[in-house]
Amino acid sequence: MQLIKFSVTGYKNFQKEIVLENMGKICVIHGENNVGKSNLLEAMQLFFKCCYKWFSSSDSDNKKLNLSADELAKLGFKTSEIFNLALTKPILITANLISEPEKQKTISIRLTLTKLENNDISCTISTLEKNIFSFKNLFMPYQESAYVLIGVDRLISESEMETGRNIVPQTLLLKLYDIKDSLEPSIYEKWALFVRTLQRFNDVLGKGEFVALFNRHSNRANLAFQPQKSNSRRIPIEMLGSGIQQVVALIARLLVSNATIIGIEEPELNLRYTLQLRLREIFTEIVEDPVGPKQIIISSHSPAFEFGKHFYAMRTGKDAPTLTHRPIAEANYFTEHYSNTAAIDETAPMGYVSSDGLVKLPEYVRQTLQIEQGGGVVFIKRQDNGHIEILTNDQYFDLLEMPRKTEK
Repeated sequence: MQLIKFSVTGYKNFQKEIVLENMGKICVIHGENNVGKSNLLEAMQLFFKCCYKWFSSSDSDNKKLNLSADELAKLGFKTSEIFNLALTKPILITANLISEPEKQKTISIRLTLTKLENNDISCTISTLEKNIFSFKNLFMPYQESAYVLIGVDRLISESEMETGRNIVPQTLLLKLYDIKDSLEPSIYEKWALFVRTLQRFNDVLGKGEFVALFNRHSNRANLAFQPQKSNSRRIPIEMLGSGIQQVVALIARLLVSNATIIGIEEPELNLRYTLQLRLREIFTEIVEDPVGPKQIIISSHSPAFEFGKHFYAMRTGKDAPTLTHRPIAEANYFTEHYSNTAAIDETAPMGYVSSDGLVKLPEYVRQTLQIEQGGGVVFIKRQDNGHIEILTNDQYFDLLEMPRKTEK
């Protein structure tokens, strides 16, 4: 199963419809903080959980399903927090999914969530299929794990809250050991994929591979790196660098969740850019492997994770956020990837350009561009006189969206 289109309106800050179209195996959503990237991934989670709840209910022959506030809370959502405060209309979510990629069979599902009294909600399921129950077969193989969201806290279940500050918690280590020790080939192959993808870091860790261990006296699992050199001691995961631990935890969750579609918030957290690029290579390998998830949807501030020909650019509009396709080549500009470059020497005169291409802008220029606190800019060469103009990123993207004049 794979999403090829997803739209939502009425959820949190989405006063107007937000649409993801032409969705591939890896989708990347870029945008500033607080624009709504996480809300979009959460809306997907709400959609799949409500569909599964409807599917598993005893009254699933009915097109409607009423959920109490407590039942909704068990799904991870509060009625008071999911509806847009500026709208009195329901939440509308539509998803087009490929149920059988080899046959390219597409099913369109529409979910309507209406607020009732006492913070309860009514879920209405509809589909363009002649038989509304045909899409039940879509969820049958995946059940509750059709979609999993890995947030910035990297926790995917409440049980992991008990693990303290461990980057790779005990609950995750136990799941890794289980797939390593499984007699089911399709499950064990996930362990093999886990080990194989992490060998991309052998230049950092040295030649070797990860091994899963279990102490039957303490009933605790562990993960260690086994160097290839003879007589070398295994290195427990907690003794490795925090960046490697973060990558290990993220890859492990991708493989032990059993989800077919996975949302990830900001996979670049605390990782230098070169590690981010390797992580993108691992994501690519995982979605192409038969035992991995079929689709990964990422919200990010880094241009490292692009896959395909475009990314999704989310921006703050006048009344609501907007989302558009952008070519991969624009990712560096949109994310302001170079904004963290070391500052030019403070002793340099205003307007001086260094050999690295850094420049100090006068205060009036920064005020005019409204980037007193910093921000991305784009330089454009005029065709009429050859002069260079400076625009903010927003001005540049607004210029690209202007309709072209019809030539006479």
